[in-house]
Amino acid sequence: MLHLETERLVIRNYSLTDIDDYYEYMSLDYTAEQEDFEPFSYQQCVDAVNERLTDDTYMAVVLKEKNKMIGDLCFRAREYETFEIAYDFNVAHEKHGYATEACRALVDFLFRKKEARRVVSECNDTNLKSVHLLERLGFRREGHFLEDVCFKKNSDGSPIYINSYYYATLKHEWVRGSSKRID
Repeated sequence: MLHLETERLVIRNYSLTDIDDYYEYMSLDYTAEQEDFEPFSYQQCVDAVNERLTDDTYMAVVLKEKNKMIGDLCFRAREYETFEIAYDFNVAHEKHGYATEACRALVDFLFRKKEARRVVSECNDTNLKSVHLLERLGFRREGHFLEDVCFKKNSDGSPIYINSYYYATLKHEWVRGSSKRID
């Protein structure tokens, strides 16, 4: 079981009680706009939460004060002690620093407990909220890939290619950035 806490958040494994909160933001066009999926139906949310119940790499981000899920995080191990992170947050709860707080806790966890050497993340180059989040965390932009991915198609069936930014931070950079982050 995974359980992290920050001042305002609990980051934990998924629970069946998360389905409605998950649906609240995963069903929005806004959420799907920068992602590789279309807005989720309620059944897709039920299925997704059920799949995540026993997978510690997917985490619900919950407001302590209201016991409300406001976002989710995930991480994947890659080669050479590298981990990739991803996230989605409910737009109704933005501009409070929750995404920064949650991602910082996850990156700390990966460096401290998973012995990561490097943590990476990718985002569309038009997703300025994600760009700013990664830069606030102290990640370095390492690449700008043009028309590198196609997740969706136009109404005529032609592919819509996106440009991506690739960000990373190394453990020694993270530690140097804030001695409070790593024990």
